[in-house]
Amino acid sequence: MSFHWLILLAAIAVEIVATAALKSFVSAPLLVAILPLLLIGLSFALLSVALRVIPLAVAYAVWEGLGIVGIAVAGHWLFGEHLTPGRIVALAAIIAGIVLLERGVASGGGDEEGSPA
Repeated sequence: MSFHWLILLAAIAVEIVATAALKSFVSAPLLVAILPLLLIGLSFALLSVALRVIPLAVAYAVWEGLGIVGIAVAGHWLFGEHLTPGRIVALAAIIAGIVLLERGVASGGGDEEGSPA
Protein backbone atom coordinates (compact mmCIF):
# COMPACT_ATOMS: atom_id res chain seq x y z
CA MET A 1 0.00 0.00 0.00
CA SER A 2 1.45 3.34 -1.01
CA PHE A 3 2.06 6.30 1.26
CA HIS A 4 -0.82 8.24 -0.30
CA TRP A 5 -3.29 5.42 0.35
CA LEU A 6 -2.18 5.35 3.99
CA ILE A 7 -2.72 9.10 4.16
CA LEU A 8 -6.21 8.61 2.71
CA LEU A 9 -6.99 5.97 5.34
CA ALA A 10 -5.77 8.39 8.02
CA ALA A 11 -8.09 11.08 6.58
CA ILE A 12 -11.00 8.64 6.81
CA ALA A 13 -10.16 7.71 10.42
CA VAL A 14 -9.92 11.38 11.41
CA GLU A 15 -13.25 12.10 9.68
CA ILE A 16 -14.94 9.29 11.62
CA VAL A 17 -13.51 10.52 14.94
CA ALA A 18 -14.47 14.12 14.09
CA THR A 19 -18.05 13.20 13.27
CA ALA A 20 -18.44 11.06 16.40
CA ALA A 21 -16.95 13.92 18.42
CA LEU A 22 -19.38 16.34 16.78
CA LYS A 23 -22.29 14.28 18.08
CA SER A 24 -20.69 13.89 21.51
CA PHE A 25 -19.90 17.59 21.91
CA VAL A 26 -23.27 19.03 20.85
CA SER A 27 -23.95 20.40 24.31
CA ALA A 28 -20.32 20.94 25.31
CA PRO A 29 -18.74 24.33 26.01
CA LEU A 30 -17.67 26.26 22.91
CA LEU A 31 -13.94 25.57 23.29
CA VAL A 32 -14.55 21.82 23.46
CA ALA A 33 -17.03 21.98 20.58
CA ILE A 34 -14.31 23.43 18.32
CA LEU A 35 -12.34 20.16 18.45
CA PRO A 36 -14.52 18.35 15.86
CA LEU A 37 -14.14 21.30 13.49
CA LEU A 38 -10.35 21.16 13.82
CA LEU A 39 -10.42 17.41 13.17
CA ILE A 40 -12.57 17.89 10.06
CA GLY A 41 -10.02 20.43 8.83
CA LEU A 42 -7.24 17.91 9.44
CA SER A 43 -9.20 15.29 7.52
CA PHE A 44 -9.51 17.62 4.52
CA ALA A 45 -5.79 18.44 4.72
CA LEU A 46 -4.91 14.74 4.67
CA LEU A 47 -7.31 14.17 1.78
CA SER A 48 -5.57 16.93 -0.18
CA VAL A 49 -2.23 15.15 0.28
CA ALA A 50 -3.72 11.87 -0.96
CA LEU A 51 -5.12 13.67 -4.01
CA ARG A 52 -1.59 14.37 -5.22
CA VAL A 53 -1.43 10.78 -6.50
CA ILE A 54 -4.84 9.12 -6.19
CA PRO A 55 -7.41 10.13 -8.85
CA LEU A 56 -10.04 12.55 -7.52
CA ALA A 57 -13.05 10.32 -8.25
CA VAL A 58 -11.49 7.37 -6.43
CA ALA A 59 -10.05 9.30 -3.49
CA TYR A 60 -13.26 11.20 -2.80
CA ALA A 61 -15.45 8.12 -3.17
CA VAL A 62 -13.23 6.11 -0.83
CA TRP A 63 -12.96 8.97 1.68
CA GLU A 64 -16.67 9.72 1.77
CA GLY A 65 -17.93 6.15 1.33
CA LEU A 66 -15.74 4.51 3.95
CA GLY A 67 -16.36 7.52 6.16
CA ILE A 68 -20.10 6.90 5.93
CA VAL A 69 -19.66 3.21 6.70
CA GLY A 70 -17.31 3.98 9.59
CA ILE A 71 -19.63 6.60 11.02
CA ALA A 72 -22.56 4.17 10.84
CA VAL A 73 -20.55 1.55 12.74
CA ALA A 74 -19.30 4.13 15.25
CA GLY A 75 -22.86 5.37 15.75
CA HIS A 76 -23.97 1.82 16.46
CA TRP A 77 -21.15 1.12 18.92
CA LEU A 78 -20.92 4.49 20.64
CA PHE A 79 -24.46 5.85 20.57
CA GLY A 80 -26.66 2.76 20.26
CA GLU A 81 -27.94 3.72 16.80
CA HIS A 82 -29.62 0.84 15.01
CA LEU A 83 -28.06 -0.99 12.08
CA THR A 84 -31.11 -2.55 10.48
CA PRO A 85 -30.79 -5.13 7.70
CA GLY A 86 -31.78 -2.43 5.19
CA ARG A 87 -29.05 -0.11 6.44
CA ILE A 88 -26.49 -2.91 6.31
CA VAL A 89 -27.47 -3.61 2.68
CA ALA A 90 -27.14 0.11 1.90
CA LEU A 91 -23.68 0.24 3.48
CA ALA A 92 -22.65 -2.85 1.50
CA ALA A 93 -23.87 -1.12 -1.67
CA ILE A 94 -21.67 1.88 -0.86
CA ILE A 95 -18.65 -0.39 -0.47
CA ALA A 96 -19.51 -2.21 -3.72
CA GLY A 97 -19.75 1.13 -5.52
CA ILE A 98 -16.34 2.18 -4.23
CA VAL A 99 -14.78 -1.10 -5.39
CA LEU A 100 -16.40 -0.82 -8.83
CA LEU A 101 -15.28 2.78 -9.21
CA GLU A 102 -11.71 1.99 -8.17
CA ARG A 103 -11.51 -0.98 -10.53
CA GLY A 104 -12.88 1.10 -13.38
CA VAL A 105 -10.22 3.75 -12.86
CA ALA A 106 -7.44 1.19 -12.37
CA SER A 107 -8.37 -0.66 -15.58
CA GLY A 108 -8.13 2.44 -17.73
CA GLY A 109 -11.58 3.89 -17.21
CA GLY A 110 -10.05 7.15 -15.98
CA ASP A 111 -6.82 8.73 -14.84
CA GLU A 112 -4.13 6.28 -13.83
CA GLU A 113 -2.60 6.67 -10.39
CA GLY A 114 0.25 9.11 -10.60
CA SER A 115 -0.57 10.54 -14.02
CA PRO A 116 -1.00 14.31 -14.29
CA ALA A 117 -4.56 15.60 -14.20
